[in-house]
Amino acid sequence: MKYKNLEQLFRQTASRLSFSSCPFLEARLLIQRAAAWNESEFFRQLDSPVRSILVRKLETMVRRRQSSWPVAYLLGRKEFWSLEFKVNRLVLIPRPETELVVEKVLSLPLADDCRLLDVGTGCGNLAVALAREKPRARVVASDISRRVLKLAEENASKNRVQNITFVHSDLLEYFIKRKQQFEVIVSNPPYVSESDWEKLDRPVRDFEPRRALVAGPTGLEIIARLVSQAGRCLRPGGFLVFEFGAGQEKEILRLFGPGWSRPEITRDYSGQPRVVTARKKTEAEAEGPD
Repeated sequence: MKYKNLEQLFRQTASRLSFSSCPFLEARLLIQRAAAWNESEFFRQLDSPVRSILVRKLETMVRRRQSSWPVAYLLGRKEFWSLEFKVNRLVLIPRPETELVVEKVLSLPLADDCRLLDVGTGCGNLAVALAREKPRARVVASDISRRVLKLAEENASKNRVQNITFVHSDLLEYFIKRKQQFEVIVSNPPYVSESDWEKLDRPVRDFEPRRALVAGPTGLEIIARLVSQAGRCLRPGGFLVFEFGAGQEKEILRLFGPGWSRPEITRDYSGQPRVVTARKKTEAEAEGPD
């Protein structure tokens, strides 16, 4: 099909994306991606003829979107904490509710030059956001995948963050072996059970990395390891802050033994328990009454 101008292509594309909650926005973003334009360039071109190469590139993306591809993977980017992150199918797409982890850390009584660890960093969204907010902090971002770490490093550079070190580690094993400790540890760990995996929406189940979502039969396997290991990697008085899934609150609270002060639960914007914050007791607190 030939198009009189870009506006006609834009409206036709939006019509083909009518299943989306925001078809016109998606149509514009996909066209901008196909043409390598920014928003201003897109609007300047609305009355211009359409090049066939643009139509071909756009057609590929529209067909993928109709097959449930997430928009973020088609665009190759996703916003988090007002920062832009490169994403691909190796990493989980950052969600707005994960910003609660950043908010919670920023509310804690931490020194400006604290040591902060992001476990399972993925695209680096938590580590980079916190490093931007706390430029004097010594941030470490770890992941079990070296390819994922490379992407996280690119995102740190893209967002002009230099106070992050990237480390290859299976959860906290690297740091336990080296007896390294931190004032705060954050994570958005896998917390989906194997049975719930089958119930996820198709764009998540078919396209996002299973390893970044599924923890095991119960969904608590990775979190249980994280809590256990964090007790060895936090300095006395340090904090563990992480995201968890629906219906897991009671089981997670049971994971914290007497070496922890009572964990605090933060609800997301829909009222769902979403983030837990726990403080490792100091030696004096551990010896005395709770």
